[in-house]
Amino acid sequence: HMTQSKRVLWIGCPGVEVAEEEQASLTAALLTFSCVPLYLEPELHKTFYFGFCRAFLWPTFHNVIKAQRFSQKVWRAYCTVNRKFADKVIEVFEPSDHVWVHDYHLLLLPTSLLRKLHTPRVGLFLHTPFPSSEIFRTISVRDELLRGMLNCDLIGFHLFEYARHFLTCCKRLLGLDYEFQQVRVRVS
Repeated sequence: HMTQSKRVLWIGCPGVEVAEEEQASLTAALLTFSCVPLYLEPELHKTFYFGFCRAFLWPTFHNVIKAQRFSQKVWRAYCTVNRKFADKVIEVFEPSDHVWVHDYHLLLLPTSLLRKLHTPRVGLFLHTPFPSSEIFRTISVRDELLRGMLNCDLIGFHLFEYARHFLTCCKRLLGLDYEFQQVRVRVS
């Protein structure tokens, strides 16, 4: 029997500031390693990552409610970066591709992809805990985040408890019903 090879591309931010005149050469060099960089303006990256992801989502996903007011500025940065990731995915997307989204930084990415591509196969793996509905309901943009996750074909969690929390959030916060059809446990 014949084995088909799949292309695998990693799309992400380089993690360092890269001067605009050096971006083309770094992009070419990274492509040899199947990496596609997304360059974000430093202020946008800072607001997205430190403002929304680390200061707001990270504690909440770890069941910590901080006395922090929600800021439209950090939420807009989160939305903008998720759209920029969608644009980058679309640049390299081929119809047979599967898109794997990793972690809470890109929970809106599946929605952006679905709006533009209409039929992508998208999976999400959450590398953090998923909080109870009592904690998750403290996020003012909870519906948008949950709906982004629901636009995936497959969602992976570390523990069954986190999957249960997610389903309970969908039921209590969005009014959606669910039934367990299949639970897969993989032991390495």
